[in-house]
Amino acid sequence: MAKIDDIDKAARRARVIASDMTIYPDIQRKIEAGIKNDNLFDELDGILNEARTHFESYVSDRIIQNTNILERAFIDNVIANYAHIESSIW
Repeated sequence: MAKIDDIDKAARRARVIASDMTIYPDIQRKIEAGIKNDNLFDELDGILNEARTHFESYVSDRIIQNTNILERAFIDNVIANYAHIESSIW
């Protein structure tokens, strides 16, 4: 299978991966704790690494090396869905 080399298609793939990560209750709890305690990326370290590996298996090296599409998709998804959580980071 050829890897995605279109930026729009790569962005769609990133949004799907980011959205999928946030539907699982155990990950939701980690996101909530990470936002409350201002250590979101520490809480999700292994999960984000797994998501990155998955994303890299679908997307060309050119896009991976020159963009932060997956990270942006995850942040956009988390902020949109978890902005109601009280935290010193907002």
